[in-house]
Amino acid sequence: MTAEDSKAPEPRVQLVIGIIRQDNEILLVRESLGAEGEMLWSLPGGGVEDGELMHEALRRELREEAGLLVGDPVRTAFLMHIDSEQHPSALAVAFEIEEWSGEVAPEDDDIEQAAFFPLPDALKLLGELDSATQREPIVGYLTGAVAPGTTWLYRNRGKEETLVARW
Repeated sequence: MTAEDSKAPEPRVQLVIGIIRQDNEILLVRESLGAEGEMLWSLPGGGVEDGELMHEALRRELREEAGLLVGDPVRTAFLMHIDSEQHPSALAVAFEIEEWSGEVAPEDDDIEQAAFFPLPDALKLLGELDSATQREPIVGYLTGAVAPGTTWLYRNRGKEETLVARW
């Protein structure tokens, strides 16, 4: 056995993203997402912990980031598979949530603010995300430009983000 064979495998990054609507508004959270650490608005979500299923992680993340209790997802909005140098083979799945309760009140110190925005305002804020990987699938889904359940495959090297395929 070589040293390379005995190397522990890289942990895989799995993320969940929640889409919560209130009438014609979308829930966004403001956190440090910019290339230089700028505070930007995006959809709430985060990492799946060991032993968690995606819907369990989604419930936990939305409680932490927005203070909301949510039911099971009703549909898969989109799926992203991203290969980057820092996180090889990362998987992110966005889910639409219809059942939720509570008042928006972030419990996560990384979240500066959480609020509902009318869709046009939310799209404008999401358009400010400087990463195509963070921006394109979200905006594509929310505008209806791409079908629910679309899969996005990205390969990111350095600052270059390449959409390899989408279906």
